[in-house]
Amino acid sequence: MKIRIILLLLSLSTTIVFSEPVLKRVHFTSTELANIQGHYSSIAGYVYINVKGKQVSTHINGKYIQLIKKSDGHFYPHYKFLRIFPISLGAMSFSLQTRKGNKQIIMHEKDRKGKSKKVKTVAQKFASRTIPQLWNNRLGKYKATLLKGKSNIKSIHLAKKNGVLVAYINNIKSPYPLLALSPSKLFSPSAGHNKDQAIQLSTKDNIIFLNYGKNRLILKKL
Repeated sequence: MKIRIILLLLSLSTTIVFSEPVLKRVHFTSTELANIQGHYSSIAGYVYINVKGKQVSTHINGKYIQLIKKSDGHFYPHYKFLRIFPISLGAMSFSLQTRKGNKQIIMHEKDRKGKSKKVKTVAQKFASRTIPQLWNNRLGKYKATLLKGKSNIKSIHLAKKNGVLVAYINNIKSPYPLLALSPSKLFSPSAGHNKDQAIQLSTKDNIIFLNYGKNRLILKKL
């Protein structure tokens, strides 16, 4: 199983740009700000988009990214190298759309002529849930042992981030978000692109099991 398909934001190649794009910067509406703020399950792992005043930002792989809306209605990621030079994160932009009742972030890429070339769902918003006390007591690092299937998962680190339970797999910086399905079961919410990558954690007789696809592992605390 491919644990990550790193295509979001900083995973794409970057180039330094010294001129303003043709599109004019415009303000987010109050409705847009309310809709965009929150927790997301993405192809790059757990992402939280923060709104402060009229500023929209997030952190990807430890980098502070500001999201700026342009006159085409899309929002664009801005990152300043050394906090001085503006960086263009590829020929892409994003939009927030509602599909089947779910708010999803859609990535738009352009060709050399500036026309839209590719559209891809990269994240889906989810509502946080109360973390069961059973899992609060099980935060920490675990060794993963394969019981069934094929897997390259060797370790899991259960932690909390922005009040959400998350799982860092094999020391990867971007964790999976986890939500309570019941007091003893957790699941990773969909990123809106590939349900087969969903993981589930469950505990029985003080033993923690990890399941995804046809794979099953047992976790032992380090």
